Amino acid sequence: MSSNPNAQRAGCVNGHIRTAHIGAFLLTSIAQAGIVQFGDRGETNARLRALAVQRQESHLTAGDFFFESYDIFNRQLPVLTDPDYDEGNVIRIHRTNCSPNINVGIVRIIAAGSAASLLAGNSKCYTAESRIKHIRQYQLPKPYPPIGC
Repeated sequence: MSSNPNAQRAGCVNGHIRTAHIGAFLLTSIAQAGIVQFGDRGETNARLRALAVQRQESHLTAGDFFFESYDIFNRQLPVLTDPDYDEGNVIRIHRTNCSPNINVGIVRIIAAGSAASLLAGNSKCYTAESRIKHIRQYQLPKPYPPIGC
């Protein structure tokens, strides 16, 4: 069983895994922490943390940035609640795939962003987190003096 509480709650269990047959797959670019998978996925816990810093001053002389300095990286993930599930009103679905294969013709993707997930198949449990802090440090231009009448 999973160590992820949300995954346990969702009922992630081992199931039948299918094989994906992809005719052609063309991917020009996938950014950091991207996932491409063919076939079924049991559980994924994806995560991306990033500090994007643009500075007028040199990075060597201006000092470092740390994740701990920004509250966004320390916040807890929200907990999903489902009152019906909590009261025991759960709908269970049993599915039988007559064919153990997933057949896909052609997939063409120009670009997939950071922490993107491309999946040809089924995903039982998927937890993702992406926290990016953009910092820009530039001096403000000095205002022009007012033009007199």
